[in-house]
Amino acid sequence: MSGILIVDDNPLQLNQLKSILNEAGYPVIGAASSGTEAVKLLRSIHPSLIALDIVMPDMNGLDLLRSIRAAYPSIPVMVCSSFGHEVVADLAQRSGAFAFFPKPYPALRLLQEVERMIGPPKIRVPDLS
Repeated sequence: MSGILIVDDNPLQLNQLKSILNEAGYPVIGAASSGTEAVKLLRSIHPSLIALDIVMPDMNGLDLLRSIRAAYPSIPVMVCSSFGHEVVADLAQRSGAFAFFPKPYPALRLLQEVERMIGPPKIRVPDLS
């Protein structure tokens, strides 16, 4: 497992998701605040999962999802949004999302789904020295 890329233009939401994942032992290897930034990051990092917001200033998250599916079909993408849960969830799944999560994040359910998609987290062993 290489880690997770988070794409969200809201710094509070991005940090909340990053905290949930990191505390559970899933490394976040990249964070992008726009679709354009995410595309650039994907050229240099190879995440094992992408967590993607739908509403962003420069690019619709569903359009970005379709681009990711075309260029990186094996990377699971989980869509997270506070906008139109049922309609957006259906559109996201039809566009290739592996999962959809409403904001605010239901931490336990989200972590269960992350584990289903990419496996259990690496266990952190405390430094006892």
